[in-house]
Amino acid sequence: MNHYTVQVSAAILRPGDELLVVRELDRAIERINLPGGMAHDNESLHQALVREVFEETGFRTTPTEIAFVAEKPNERWPYPTLEVCFYAQIQGRSEPPDRSGEQILSVEWLSLDDPQVLRFIPQAVDFRSSKRGRYLSALP
Repeated sequence: MNHYTVQVSAAILRPGDELLVVRELDRAIERINLPGGMAHDNESLHQALVREVFEETGFRTTPTEIAFVAEKPNERWPYPTLEVCFYAQIQGRSEPPDRSGEQILSVEWLSLDDPQVLRFIPQAVDFRSSKRGRYLSALP
């Protein structure tokens, strides 16, 4: 039997090929990530995504379709992570609020061509194409 830690993330795009990212400290290393996190027990993937994106960014969102599913090793948990990334749309305002805290440094819109995006979120190269619902094994 396979065991996974399930994580959800959101690919939220706006015109101009900009992607919503969360800049945070992860074990004293600054990095950018898609907003998201772990699903709680008895929580659907959509519910987890809506909750996690709101907690990290202050935005209410509606998940639309799956962008990708990725299986990857996880050094912090005993099981590998199964990440399910959804495309999502923001409901209401379009500028991120100040959600900075101890771990979250900022919420930003970055170009899909930004070197930081390509470094930390390599699957973003496909976000402007028609590729949907992809399965990726062992992402870096």
